[in-house]
Formats: sequence, structure tokens, C-alpha cells
Amino acid sequence: MFSSLDVTQIPESEQGLGTPAIEVLFREARRRQRQRRIRRTLAGLASFALVGAAVGVAVGSAGSSATKSNATPSAFAGTGAKVLTCSGASVVRPRTLVVSCADANTSLQSIHWATWGAGEASGTTTFAINLCTPYCAASPMSYFPHSSVALSAPVTSRDGTYFSRLEVRYTQGSTVKTFRFAWTPGVSR
Repeated sequence: MFSSLDVTQIPESEQGLGTPAIEVLFREARRRQRQRRIRRTLAGLASFALVGAAVGVAVGSAGSSATKSNATPSAFAGTGAKVLTCSGASVVRPRTLVVSCADANTSLQSIHWATWGAGEASGTTTFAINLCTPYCAASPMSYFPHSSVALSAPVTSRDGTYFSRLEVRYTQGSTVKTFRFAWTPGVSR
């Protein structure tokens, strides 16, 4: 509305600060700035909700013993708990797993499972995470090979049994750190 308004179109007597036309322009600029902030906030909240919904996994317990990792994933289709991927597929012993579905800023790559059972799964992975330094958009992914990964807390839903907790232990410099993630599934009772 005011983008085509030129200050030279305002009479000289009204071009000083505090004139009604200038005040209208400043009010409009402040209104647009508020709208931009609201849109950014809503976009951030929507992204956060999308991550929660996309990663929300129903995890449960099924009776089977732990198995060795040299078998194929299809051989384990009926044993142990599963993991729900960002695409909605239920998988057993995934080779890769994106943890933060909306932006893929956290993932497990080259996973080698040592065990996969009804109550837990464990193995090693290359842990990839965006450390968001100085901020997420400008930060590259950081990779931590030889990290340990554990899935636990199986929960049963109407769609099957899924792990609900993830823990990754990785070394950054000389410090051992732990990344934890918990899915909040819709549990059937």
C-alpha cells in the first residue's frame, strides 16, 4: 500500500518528523515487522511440531532374544522392536537413521548393530549432528565415528512394537558426550 509512496509527494510543510504521513509510514513499517516476527515464530513452531509428529514413534516390547548383526534385516522382520523412519516405514536394524526429520540435523550413519532384541538394541555408528555454531543455518554437520548407539524402552502400539528411546555416546575432542532422544508415541493400552 505504501511501497509506492514517495516523500517528495508530501508537501514540504508536512515533511518534518511527526507529520501524519511519516507517522503512517512508521506505523506501517512496525506493523509489517510484527507480522514478519509472527510468521517466523509460527514457522518455527510448525517445524518443531512437524519434527515431533514425524519422529513420534510407537515403541513396544515383543518377546524375542537378542540376535547377532550379521543377518539381513528381512530375517528379523518378526523379531524384536522396530524403529519408525521419517518416511513412516517400520524397520529392523536400519543402516542409517535420520533422528530430526524436519531438517536432518541429527542422524546415524553406517550403523553396525551388535544386538537387536525385544528390549534393546545396541551397536556402533557414525553420529552426524549439526552443532549449530555460530547458528544452525551456517554450521556444517559434525561427524563422530565409532560412536555407540542404543535403542531401548520398547512400547506397544496398534501398529506394532517400537523403541521409544535413543542414546548415542560420542567423543568430541577429549570429552565423551551423550545425545538422548525420546519419542512420545501414541501407546495403545
